Amino acid sequence: MATEDPRSPSQSNPPRKRPGESARQISDVIELPFLLVGCIGIGGGLGYFLDVRFHTSPVLTLVLGLIGFAAGMIQLVRRLSKDTK
Repeated sequence: MATEDPRSPSQSNPPRKRPGESARQISDVIELPFLLVGCIGIGGGLGYFLDVRFHTSPVLTLVLGLIGFAAGMIQLVRRLSKDTK
């Protein structure tokens, strides 16, 4: 008794469905906070590292954290404006 392999060429797999528009929007909404927090974390972390290295206390942490916040907001606006086009 011969059994057919489920991956045999005689049986073709149906094509994969692309995610719907609502699934794409949900993934974008979930991604945006991580983008903003990530930019602030990278800027603040780099500032903290430089503060420890140069003994400047919280000055560089605050400055680079604010620059990270600005960069995160710019990226957030770019992503949102790209989606509306």
